[in-house]
Amino acid sequence: MAKKRKKSTRKRRQPTDQIDRIERPLTLVAQVEKTLRRAVIDGVFFSGRLPSSVELAEQFGVSRETVRLALESMQDDGLVVKHRRRGTLINPPSLPTRLEPTSKILGYLQADYSQEQGEPEVITRATSSYMFDGALVEAGNAGYQLVARSARILNLRTAFDELSSQVRLRGMIFASIAEEKLLRQLSGLHMPVVLLDHDLHLGKLSSIRPDSADSAKLAVSHLAELGHRRIALAQWHQDDLNPWRVRGYREGMREVGLRCRRTWEVFVRITRDGAAKVVNTILQTSPQPTAVICFSNALASFVIDAAHERGLRVPEDLSVIGGGGGDVVGLTCVQLNWYDLGRQAMRLLLEAIEAGQGHRPEHVVAPYRLQTGRTTTRPKSL
Repeated sequence: MAKKRKKSTRKRRQPTDQIDRIERPLTLVAQVEKTLRRAVIDGVFFSGRLPSSVELAEQFGVSRETVRLALESMQDDGLVVKHRRRGTLINPPSLPTRLEPTSKILGYLQADYSQEQGEPEVITRATSSYMFDGALVEAGNAGYQLVARSARILNLRTAFDELSSQVRLRGMIFASIAEEKLLRQLSGLHMPVVLLDHDLHLGKLSSIRPDSADSAKLAVSHLAELGHRRIALAQWHQDDLNPWRVRGYREGMREVGLRCRRTWEVFVRITRDGAAKVVNTILQTSPQPTAVICFSNALASFVIDAAHERGLRVPEDLSVIGGGGGDVVGLTCVQLNWYDLGRQAMRLLLEAIEAGQGHRPEHVVAPYRLQTGRTTTRPKSL
């Protein structure tokens, strides 16, 4: 008879510490594939075509065979497609998108150009609220919901990613955004997009912006008719974001037979300190300008206050014209219907949604009108 085995009373020792598994490094093929996938999703290849295998191999410092295997994997997933004599093309239907045919939600992202430190600039505060209200009303009339975000320039991509991750967007309006790299990347998303208050003429994006060049010509013409021959321009210091106004000012001066002097062009922040710099420059310049065209109504208001502080009378000693924006009582300015600009942007977006893949981008330029007030008159010398 077999002996019964004694039951052990020893307890099995439980591990007290957990050690993570060692992660194996990615193969060269996997690293190349991961990098290319990220580049495709971010819209790095604007032309829709990848570089040749030879070029990619040189860029990555790997063999052509490694690149070939990575592209084969991407092709199997439908991310790219190879065409004879045309190369490797990005396959649009496979790009990630939040576009939902049944979605009735539209996005709106407003760029914020104010400074984090020092005196805050008054740049798009008034116009942005008018534009958004117009877009909101037009969206509501069409049965859509509009969700909005505002973000500083460096945070625009993050703001868009957060917005698009929270809701399924049918279309998008980017307001006052001039970040070409960001917009080129986002144009890879197969989602209707409209650029409002700026224009980059990107292939898939419609746009609508104020005709800033014509507004400057309109202001120059009005002052020239009053008899002014020395007209200065007070321009926002970030001139690359609105090159049209300076261009229009110079062309307008030539069209009425007036000489342009670079010393009459002052680039400042839209603050009271910036306005003080404008007035000081005018007082120190010879020959001294008798009129100044300001980038916005806000800057014009600051310039008028600064002129009074320096003992100048407006308009007797210095005529001042605003470049549009919030209403300033009695100010002569070139003005735009910003509310209607927002409505027009939303109409462009709704048209793009309706047209679908057959949509052709439109680029609209909205005209200003002259609004005369008490801040301009004939110069004293006449």
